Amino acid sequence: MLADDSGFPRELVFTRVCHVKQGYEDRRRHIVSEFERRGVPVYFYTDWDQPDVTPEIRDELIAPGFVHPAGVSLSLKHVGIWRDFLETDLPYCLVFEDDVFLARDFNAKFRQGLAEFGDPLRKAVISLGNGGNYYTPSWKLRKGRRLYPARHGRCTDSYLITRPVAEARCAWVAQNRISKVIDHQIEQMDDELGIEMLWFERPIVEQGTHNGTFQTSIGGKNYPLFYRRLKWNWEKYTRMILGHKAR
Repeated sequence: MLADDSGFPRELVFTRVCHVKQGYEDRRRHIVSEFERRGVPVYFYTDWDQPDVTPEIRDELIAPGFVHPAGVSLSLKHVGIWRDFLETDLPYCLVFEDDVFLARDFNAKFRQGLAEFGDPLRKAVISLGNGGNYYTPSWKLRKGRRLYPARHGRCTDSYLITRPVAEARCAWVAQNRISKVIDHQIEQMDDELGIEMLWFERPIVEQGTHNGTFQTSIGGKNYPLFYRRLKWNWEKYTRMILGHKAR
């Protein structure tokens, strides 16, 4: 597998981080520091901030009932990244949101996952993180294996897709338009499109708005960060052992 001196396979992977043009400077600093420390390229995607969402783009890609400004903006950023990826000749697209933490050995394990994945034309998505605190229970894990089949995703903070997936998703959005927050929308479209869902075990990414580092920018209840951190860690370690109830 081709890789640069940092160990990250730049020659294979189109990488983007969903972000905004102004605001959330703490997240920008965090991402730059975190990615540089791990040797992962930092490319921020800042199109489709809330003020940039025109009536025309709403009519084209957003269903009438979906009116949450931050949710609409984030959804368009993901779709924009998929479209930009398809303008390249790279086989893989790696998408992050701007609150992620990377595992210390991210590059080594990421390369192992790509090698295990195999065919770059495989119609599959890999969830790299532990969004929702979802895990394959420990008794199902196998030594040396990184990828495990799943019935749903793990949010949209970190995932890898192939060209067939990006093509299918973009076509689905053009035909149906986005009607809900992007993580739930992706689960629906991937299920309809027959896209294979895989979880990376154990996860090599963690979401800062879940682990108590950042407050959420999308909405919902902003619990005190210490409470969020305690709750997340309790769920994290119990679910790593036992898994979670099927959805």
